[in-house]
Amino acid sequence: MSGECRCVAVFTSGRQDYGILRSSLLAMSADPRFDLRLWAGGMHVDERFGRTVDRIHEDGFAHVREIPFLKATADVPAETATALTAVSSALEAEHPDILVLLGDRTETLAAATAALIARVPIVHLHGGEESEGAIDNAARHAITKLSHLHLVSHQVHAERVIQMGENPANVIIVGAPGLDNLYRDDLPTSDELSGILGRTLDHRLVIVTMHPATLGEGSLGEVRAVASAMEAVDATYVITAPNSDRGGEDIRRFWREWTTGRSNVVFVEALGEAAYWSLMRQAHVVLGNSSSGIIEAPAAGAAVINVGDRQRGRLRYGKVVDVSANDAAIRAALSTALDESRLGSDSGGYVRGRAAPRIVEAIATWDFPDPPSKRFRDLRCTPT
Repeated sequence: MSGECRCVAVFTSGRQDYGILRSSLLAMSADPRFDLRLWAGGMHVDERFGRTVDRIHEDGFAHVREIPFLKATADVPAETATALTAVSSALEAEHPDILVLLGDRTETLAAATAALIARVPIVHLHGGEESEGAIDNAARHAITKLSHLHLVSHQVHAERVIQMGENPANVIIVGAPGLDNLYRDDLPTSDELSGILGRTLDHRLVIVTMHPATLGEGSLGEVRAVASAMEAVDATYVITAPNSDRGGEDIRRFWREWTTGRSNVVFVEALGEAAYWSLMRQAHVVLGNSSSGIIEAPAAGAAVINVGDRQRGRLRYGKVVDVSANDAAIRAALSTALDESRLGSDSGGYVRGRAAPRIVEAIATWDFPDPPSKRFRDLRCTPT
């Protein structure tokens, strides 16, 4: 099987995974060993979230299938069910050999379930990680158990996946593919970024991203605490909108109202991965509860203030300060970070160099199971 051209479908549901997948997608699209099918759904095809599928088309992919499943008002059970049905239809229509999934969202779990039913083997990226304050954590581990090839970001995560009963031969450490953006030469310049945002960016630049804490209570209370700290600390703030989880619209509405009339604050719905990485490479601090603050911001040289429990359990490196959702604690951490020198980049133990070539080679040479069965590997037993 490994020598054949294989039809590979990749499912992406928003900016949160496309920016991570992009380098691998471009590499696969240029590789004759692949017939790449890109399935863009959810936030990608919704005007409320910037219709980021248009940026995917601009990247020149030949086959992009749009899969809408979001409702007018956030309804995670209904949206997850619709995503399962829609991905099932795509699997039936296009008959890919392999489905590639990244991460931990409920629609990603729905796509994995659809592939299980359709008997399509799954490649999963970023398994074995922890984010204890969100339901994404359970979804990620469930996707691991539905998957057959595990392309993980770190040795720690590889060990967790193996602990879950997966065959070590099918667990490959490829690094964190989102860090491939460090090597891009097409990121907007500082002047271009200022034009995109409509204001000049000074050296005290802070990126703010707050998502709903889906296993906690009071996400809006956390956002208010962050906003209170921002009011007290002089800086330029660029706020990026939350995702489509339940409670996200309340956060979005709060930021829209709060930013009105504030000359030092910009609220953006969807920057796109190029502008976001350009911004992160200039930012002094990344503030909030997004995984990009834990995985990617330290590599870009920014200090990180992680608020609340959403990312509890994730591997830390660089300068990450964890604070409770208390305005005084956030204010103190923010003031300290802004007064210190901006950091240099740090790989934090992730495999150095681009992850995309390792990912592409792993998928191209994988002797995938047909039918996609697998055996639980019991660590108490000697493997046979």
